[in-house]
Amino acid sequence: SLNGYRATCEILQLVPSVEKFRLTLRVIKLWARRNGLYGNMLGFLGGASWAILVAKVCQLAGIEGNLGSCVNLVHRFFYTFANWNWPEPVYIKKVDAQPYPAWNPAMNHYDREHAMPIITSSVPQMNSAVNVTKT
Repeated sequence: SLNGYRATCEILQLVPSVEKFRLTLRVIKLWARRNGLYGNMLGFLGGASWAILVAKVCQLAGIEGNLGSCVNLVHRFFYTFANWNWPEPVYIKKVDAQPYPAWNPAMNHYDREHAMPIITSSVPQMNSAVNVTKT
């Protein structure tokens, strides 16, 4: 769909180094597949969620962190999300004015129950990990 293409283009604009982002994302997705942790329909994270998480790590690392080896970003990825205060949402871009169907735990009680909110950057912002549960 066009929404997926638009979201991908936006993610690439939000990271300090597109090259390091792409390489780190490849490594993380390979790790997830090899460990049986890939697939939105199976209750795991899908491609969009992995991309948002890697983009967040690239943002947190900043320009300096993206100058070094991709290995540093992979290490930072696992450290960051092993210590993340779930269910605190992961945003790579916050948008204030949202249409009604957007992810909004203040207005929608179902959104409050999400175990791992990983919020898309494009409007309307949605939880890309809505199928992930606590068990």
